[in-house]
Amino acid sequence: MIKPRTQLHGLEICEHGGKVESDKKGGVIDFSANLNPYGPPDFVYDAIKEAMAEISLYPDTESRELREKISKKIGCEEEEVLVGAGVSELIQLVATSFVKNRVLLPKHTYGEYEVAAKMMGAKIKRVEMPGLRVYPELIEEEMEKDDVVFICNPNNPTGQYLGKKELERIMEEAEKADALLVVDEAYVDFVRNAFPSHDFSTRNMIILRSLTKSFAIPGVRIGYAISSTEIISAMRKVKAPWSVDVLAQKVGEAAIEDAAFLAETMKKIERSKGRMETRLRALNLHIHSDANFYILDVGKAKEVKRELLTQGLLVRDCTSFGLPSHIRFSVRTEEENERLMDALAVFPGDL
Repeated sequence: MIKPRTQLHGLEICEHGGKVESDKKGGVIDFSANLNPYGPPDFVYDAIKEAMAEISLYPDTESRELREKISKKIGCEEEEVLVGAGVSELIQLVATSFVKNRVLLPKHTYGEYEVAAKMMGAKIKRVEMPGLRVYPELIEEEMEKDDVVFICNPNNPTGQYLGKKELERIMEEAEKADALLVVDEAYVDFVRNAFPSHDFSTRNMIILRSLTKSFAIPGVRIGYAISSTEIISAMRKVKAPWSVDVLAQKVGEAAIEDAAFLAETMKKIERSKGRMETRLRALNLHIHSDANFYILDVGKAKEVKRELLTQGLLVRDCTSFGLPSHIRFSVRTEEENERLMDALAVFPGDL
């Protein structure tokens, strides 16, 4: 019997949120997936209806209409944009195109970076995160020629957002070291006063963005990469031709032109964050996040997750992030958030 490539030995499937690991049917409020609780917007369903007229045709392999809308919105050339089936596919394309010997990662971050790197047989170098914070200087110290450096910004699961000066430091060091910086901005829409990272030079940087989180459409796999023409051209060569189907392209075109839905819902989420943090401070839990989710040290994450699930509340056990004492939970509607805060109040002696 043929054996798989040696690079797959010991490779584990990455764990994700949004999965109810019990026989409980319905009635579960999902805090484990970091989605906009007020979506999907109506225009998503309108776009799907429009796309139905084209399902008998092959989708545009280049996603030209969507790329044109993205390039106009952010002010770049169409050749500097690549549309993919979510950020996860784009991460795989980055690895296939550019990973050679080593990948640099913060110690606690999104798991698909490691999967993509190991798939290519690369070594993984984890950069320490004192106090669960990403420090640019620690990343700079480790950077070497041909490294691919993945930065999730804001970071999943910790919610920290690196500002313009901090990211600029890392980018400049990547150019000096001739390394490639990959900035995953899947949750950037939830960051208050985020800066336009695409204004930076893209000679040694790739920006990855998702539409699925902001519009609550994880069932529609759609995201895009921004970089130099040369980098995007290399990634296009290894991309599956029809990975982005007609439905995803139509939904993406509608979402990228939206302004009202995001503006309205992000204000609601920001208000909810303030109320949640007030409740948590009353429990002597002083936590902060720049994103739409929080991480909390509860001692034994698996036990707390199991107990909360009996109450119909699903949180993320962060063991897969290397943090077995932490849970992660997203910001949902006011009523749902209150239910979670009430449940956490039962554990004050253990948290």
